[in-house]
Amino acid sequence: MARTKGKSTFPNAVHLTVVSVPRAARFYAEKLGFKQSGAWPNADQPVFAKMVLDGQVVMLGELPSLVEAKQMGLDAAELDVVKQDARALARGTPGVGVSVYLQVADVDRFAARLKKRRVRPLLPPKTQFYGARECAVADLDGYRLVFYSVAATASPGAEG
Repeated sequence: MARTKGKSTFPNAVHLTVVSVPRAARFYAEKLGFKQSGAWPNADQPVFAKMVLDGQVVMLGELPSLVEAKQMGLDAAELDVVKQDARALARGTPGVGVSVYLQVADVDRFAARLKKRRVRPLLPPKTQFYGARECAVADLDGYRLVFYSVAATASPGAEG
């Protein structure tokens, strides 16, 4: 993990295509406790938002129309990818089959905060055989977010 003046920088990030960035960013901030650290083109009408939880980044973005993609300067190959993504999104829910793992200091405390914010877990906190204690929720676009912390006692031979 990269460090700057003793402080961790964002080691990696995931980008999720969402239906509405303002709606998704509100959910991540109000319900899950993320902080918004950037938006494009502006904070009032974002089509992209950078959300941070304990130094981990989840980027939220709307799929641009072809007109918007051309205005952003995408080349022919990039426009083809936008077209492919648009067709795939039109066929079903964007988040199906995607799980994003985010580490928190104490998953039980984190799950209790989620409950107070009326976020219903898909799976309550449970210690897994590979040494992580996990709690899973679904965001508004169907992405599965698995919040985890290292279990107090990992199972013998657990890998992870």
